Amino acid sequence: MVDQVEIREMFDTAYSLSASNVHYPSGPLLQRRHRYKVHIGDENETRAIYGPTECHSHSLRMKSALCYKKLLNKRTQKVDHATLLVDAIKNLDIKCSTYPEEKHVAEMLQHLKEMPKEWTLVQLTPKYNPLENFQEDINTYYTEAIHISIFHCGPAAPDPFLVTAGPPKDPVNGQTVKLANEMYSIIRDNKEVLTYGSKRRNFRSLAEKSDYLSKRRSIEDRLKFLVKDMQYLWLKQWRCLFTGKYCDEALEEQIIHGISNGIANVKVTEKAKAILTCLVKNFVTLKSTEVRAAIQYCFPEVTDKSVIKTIALAVKKLNEDIVGSSDELKRNPIILILHEDLDAFPWEMMDVLKEKPVTRVPSLRFLYNLYKSHRNDIVDGYKIIKYSNKGCYVVNPDKDLDNMETRIMSFFNYWMPSWSGISGSQPEDGKFLEYLTSADVFLYSGHGNGSHLMALEQVQKSNIKAVVLLFGCGSVRNNRLDPQVEMFASYHYYLMGKCPSVVGMLWEVTDLDTDVLTTNFLSYWIPSKAPIHWKYVDKTDWNKALSDKMNFQKVTKGAGQEKYWEPELLRALNEAKHGLKYYSTKAACVVRGIPVKIQLVS
Repeated sequence: MVDQVEIREMFDTAYSLSASNVHYPSGPLLQRRHRYKVHIGDENETRAIYGPTECHSHSLRMKSALCYKKLLNKRTQKVDHATLLVDAIKNLDIKCSTYPEEKHVAEMLQHLKEMPKEWTLVQLTPKYNPLENFQEDINTYYTEAIHISIFHCGPAAPDPFLVTAGPPKDPVNGQTVKLANEMYSIIRDNKEVLTYGSKRRNFRSLAEKSDYLSKRRSIEDRLKFLVKDMQYLWLKQWRCLFTGKYCDEALEEQIIHGISNGIANVKVTEKAKAILTCLVKNFVTLKSTEVRAAIQYCFPEVTDKSVIKTIALAVKKLNEDIVGSSDELKRNPIILILHEDLDAFPWEMMDVLKEKPVTRVPSLRFLYNLYKSHRNDIVDGYKIIKYSNKGCYVVNPDKDLDNMETRIMSFFNYWMPSWSGISGSQPEDGKFLEYLTSADVFLYSGHGNGSHLMALEQVQKSNIKAVVLLFGCGSVRNNRLDPQVEMFASYHYYLMGKCPSVVGMLWEVTDLDTDVLTTNFLSYWIPSKAPIHWKYVDKTDWNKALSDKMNFQKVTKGAGQEKYWEPELLRALNEAKHGLKYYSTKAACVVRGIPVKIQLVS
């Protein structure tokens, strides 16, 4: 009988022969090859983890490397930019199929050691499915098991580890719950309902309005149930792994010390210690059965259930004594490395991630490239944005969102009068790119992501300085062009332009809720000399876009005098979401890139 090692060797040999004459192999082909290798298995866990890291954004990596090579060949780049391009090519280029895998693994581990110790990376990769090789229907999606890879960064970081969460099963009939189909169905239905509503400024009857609101409530409920199923049916106990390090390093040490001293008579491996640490941090969010299942995974040789129960009680006590009694539980950021097939899901809405600083990247390679591009400005895990009141905007360039323009511009005039930009008209050629490369922060508020206003190819060839805020429908979503090619997103051009961070929407949203989110977020993140904080301003007339009646000196009942300012973008965005009416708007808004933090410059 052929064992797994022989299968793996045969597979590698066959692939090397097929790829020997192909310098730029197909991205989806390479993705599936690496996913299949994970399926085969490998006794060396670090080597097994390398497979999933290579399952992400192959075609985008090749496109980026080719773009950078062309720019270098023009010989018109400044020395600093040329150095960045050389580094980027080295970080992203696809090496020859004969390049030893051991060197790939060593490079991966070295990259992790170089990145900030504050970062925790959670990589999600779907299990290999052979049916994808023959898929032709663009609207067919598969809900597979998920390979979850956990990476800690820094020179003293432990080795990464991998667990696999099985596919979600219906607790009654045992059938796989098709969450991917439901997710994309929600996105399509949401777009249809909002498009229908946007065409009717005034409903013709009460029944028509009631029908519209009923459909919106249905979408809200479906999305909430989907997130619930993602947690309890799909990830189950492994959602505890979605946890960042405490900013207070002493708390981390206490937990590790408590695990070492509190669990006796069984051998605790480094992987088990890492999982148990996550269990201690997130004990209150898990069911008791999930805690025991995770512990059983850590100690497969233990067959006595009473021992598992004893360890569970020890984990509970550590949670109560350390986590429950601490007043400072602030956590460092989590960076989600999401395979394109899993990117549409609102992972940030899960209980373990809600209110936590979370950002997304498409692959470990791109994260490392962003780190290398901005490493001189990164302090304690955050890219420092030296803010000198230099912000730019493009608002309502298509001239058909008048209420939105009234709300946003009145806010700018009150909160950030020093910002400059264009509203109610389209920018001249080159102006959009000028804003991106010169401003500290750039905001676009209009339809989509503004790609119709400029050639995005210019973005990928530039060094994007600004933190980019794209408050338009579906501004950072991945688009499926065909089942046999990688997904496409306008955000990819910003990523290739080494933009530090992009805020945007995964699907369609309404203008009023988005305007509330935009202004709340900016008022928390951008400091102002305005006399009354935006949080306390009476916005009754502002919500209705009644410019002649707006009075920002009028405050709400119970208004305080506090000056709220949160310099960390991810935390400011979480705070801003509290004031939203629709759950779907909260879920749609995500951040892509590395964590950023504002630092005032006089």
